[in-house]
Amino acid sequence: MARYLIGNSNDTWNFYQAYYACNPGDILELKENFHLILEDGFFEIDKDLTLEGHVNFEDNTNYYTNKIVGRLNIKNKANVNINSLWLESNNKFDNILNIKDSSTVFFNKVIIDRTDLIKLDSNQEKYPEVYVSENSSLNFENVTTFDKGDFYSKLYAKNSNIEINNSDLCLSLSFDYSNVSINKSCIKKYYTNAINAKHSDLKINNSTVNGGYTQKRYPCLYIYNTNINSNNNLFIQKNYPSCLFLNENSYLISNDDIVSSVDINSSRAFISKLTVNEIFCINQKSLAIVKDSFNLKGENNEKIDLLIQDNSILNAYEISLNRYFVPNIRINGSSTLLTEYLSINGEYYYDENSPIKIERSDDSYYKVGLIENDDLEDEFLYEEINDDENISSNENELSPYDKLNKLVGLNSVKNEINKMIRMVEFNNKRIEMGFLPEENSLHSVFLGNPGTGKTTVARLIGEILFEYKALYNKEEFIFIEASESDLISSNVGQTAEQTYKLLEKAKGGILFIDEAYTLNKGDSSVNFGQEAINTILKYMEDHRSEIMIIFAGYTKEMEEFLDTNPGLNSRVANKFVFEDYSSDEIVQIGESILIEKQYVIEDRNYYEKNVKFAYEQSIDKSNARWIRNFNEKLLKVFATRVIESESTDLSTLTNEDIDQVFNIGKYKNYDGKDEDAYNKLQNLIGIDQVKRQVDEFISMAELNKKRRDSGQKIQNFTLHSLFLGNPGTGKTTVARILGNLLYQKSIIKENKFIEVSRSDLVAGYIGQTAIKTRAVLKSALGGILFIDEAYSLSQGSDNDFGNEAIDEILKFMEDYRESIVIIFAGYSKEMKEFLSLNSGLQSRVPNKFYFEDYTVDELVKIGLSSLDKFAYKVDEQLYYQVVKNNYNKSNDHSNGRWIRNFNEKLIRIMSQRISNTNEDDVNTITIEDLEQIKE
Repeated sequence: MARYLIGNSNDTWNFYQAYYACNPGDILELKENFHLILEDGFFEIDKDLTLEGHVNFEDNTNYYTNKIVGRLNIKNKANVNINSLWLESNNKFDNILNIKDSSTVFFNKVIIDRTDLIKLDSNQEKYPEVYVSENSSLNFENVTTFDKGDFYSKLYAKNSNIEINNSDLCLSLSFDYSNVSINKSCIKKYYTNAINAKHSDLKINNSTVNGGYTQKRYPCLYIYNTNINSNNNLFIQKNYPSCLFLNENSYLISNDDIVSSVDINSSRAFISKLTVNEIFCINQKSLAIVKDSFNLKGENNEKIDLLIQDNSILNAYEISLNRYFVPNIRINGSSTLLTEYLSINGEYYYDENSPIKIERSDDSYYKVGLIENDDLEDEFLYEEINDDENISSNENELSPYDKLNKLVGLNSVKNEINKMIRMVEFNNKRIEMGFLPEENSLHSVFLGNPGTGKTTVARLIGEILFEYKALYNKEEFIFIEASESDLISSNVGQTAEQTYKLLEKAKGGILFIDEAYTLNKGDSSVNFGQEAINTILKYMEDHRSEIMIIFAGYTKEMEEFLDTNPGLNSRVANKFVFEDYSSDEIVQIGESILIEKQYVIEDRNYYEKNVKFAYEQSIDKSNARWIRNFNEKLLKVFATRVIESESTDLSTLTNEDIDQVFNIGKYKNYDGKDEDAYNKLQNLIGIDQVKRQVDEFISMAELNKKRRDSGQKIQNFTLHSLFLGNPGTGKTTVARILGNLLYQKSIIKENKFIEVSRSDLVAGYIGQTAIKTRAVLKSALGGILFIDEAYSLSQGSDNDFGNEAIDEILKFMEDYRESIVIIFAGYSKEMKEFLSLNSGLQSRVPNKFYFEDYTVDELVKIGLSSLDKFAYKVDEQLYYQVVKNNYNKSNDHSNGRWIRNFNEKLIRIMSQRISNTNEDDVNTITIEDLEQIKE
């Protein structure tokens, strides 16, 4: 990483020369007191770098010594850091920053200032100081802008990610289809919205937002079809009923907020510990749930405290009023108020004779007191809650293009679609002006793993192109989805006919062929798939502009499919790569699914943290399918809890529900019975050193959990292990218990224990061992694979197929390092020789468990415990003497196996005696029995 000092003296670089000389990741540092005035008023940055100035801190004030004057364009996926600089523009018809093309920009200690301004009410064209678009990311840390009064000043972001921390921004923040996080910041802008968010996800924490324009009815926060999660914030706009204005299927989660006023329209709110200084309004089939205190301070003498109207519902645990007003509360238009506690100035009231003034229309309803099922099942209320029109998703009101942009992630796909649409628009303009259009092939290939949205996007592309009149059939939208079975016939000669009919059916529109690679039957004796491909190729040539064909499938298989069909590859101009979702995007998808189904997550941070970790550790990386499956499990757990506890809360998902899905705190053994595996391990006799090593495993896991819970990074540790010990020392038993224990502690993902030996891994023919071994390894993913007598895999010969199994195991251990635990077990001497021949294995298995031979005392305890389990009675002192005598004389020191065999022989002697004497006592082992077994 090189550093270039920028200035106008002999010992410094010219800015432009430094930029073209620097490599990605280098630092361009402006010399102290040097101001860079950009030639032509702008400069384009298209590579990774850091722009850095100097800030002097004196008398509790930051003094910036460097300015950059003009517009910075940041593009082409550049990753740029801008530190300790004053960015200035004296051109009111230009941006100061324009960020696009999936670029990422981090600011720290930056002032953004435009000196030439336009009045907000001017008809002149206006340009925001900061413009972010095209799936770019912007991060503000300690950024400042100045109050421009009633002059235009804005940050605008579309289809982007914005994070603002510890900043003081006197400008309007406007977001479309963006993910936004604001933390510990002050946002202030009068004469317009301080925040305007549409079709976005907005998180605000520990911040102050102040603004709006009462005379022109501009709310401080205008929220449209947006999810907003607000925690410990102050929203200020005095003497106006809509400081926080929610509209059109917005979703608010509020915790510990103070707001001048709230106005909810066709939206939902889930509230905890909210203070409203003036008025709270809920309108137009909205729903608000207050889980605890709800403080209405009534500081506006011209407004009532609470208004519920237009088929809306407020369900609050406690409403606290702070004044007598006529009325305090108004309910009309078939609306409902339910609250368990209603107070004024600290005095609680439960009947209509209270001094609290409630004005209610005849078709509305309210109740103060314990909320019961009957209250929730009033006919009008039941109909309103369940009416499809009550809280709609507004999906039908969105254009296909808006629906596409609303999809989480898929940034590169969206960019490619935009290019396709721009080409369509370009051709339309050429046609309008009498020019010939450019040839624009629409045939496409979709490459991506399961659950990345290929089918959904295919339909949306079709709808967008249909709207733009780009498809051959301008009157009717045609979208045909097909798979292998729709194209291929099992009868000779009929595949071409069947495929042609389907192509004709899709003519004028789109044919979407899912898992298209299945048409490639190159290894089949009769390749009907090639017949289908040939028919498709000919149709694509004969009807080039009359149909759009999309070939979709998993990335690897589709690339192989295209490579084996060059004619197809050359005819498909558009390639869309559907990237896997990040864990953050998985969380976002999961939350949106639950919100759409009208569920509330009690603690979104807990949901986000646990889902993110689980997906990162999961073997099943099926993207959106994974989070859909998880949410289904979560809702089943939730439904069970609600029914069993007879709860009336049918919407709030708790941390305990999440814990149960992730098996946190739940102990299940392999038989499904409740049992703590750790206690089971501790109850085993002997193996003290092994127990201490297992404790180290668990301590590491618990440390990682605590770090994860506190938001810190965790270091994964390798669990692959060697179990070394003589026969009968408990290696297999401990391995089974360890598997159960690791599952209970959420260290491994599945309660799975696969036990194998050489014969399960090694085949008798060349090439088959790797296949056989890989199948076993895959079957153990998520759990534990226990390889007993592992040294038998290597028998010293270069021609031994066991070496092939070892090579496959080594590769698998590297590829799936965090998805499987492999335990290699065997006798100490043989395992030592085995490891000396396999250095790659030795370096990948850092954990060694030494199973020491049992002492005679331990063998006696094991033997007595086994007899006691079946209610046998024995003279323990004599039993001890006989066991000690026999074991010392025996050549078979197989530890636990020896004592097991000893007990079995003793029971046979006992049973023979009882059979001969016809005794009734079937539990007592006599002295004679012990004397008979004594050697």
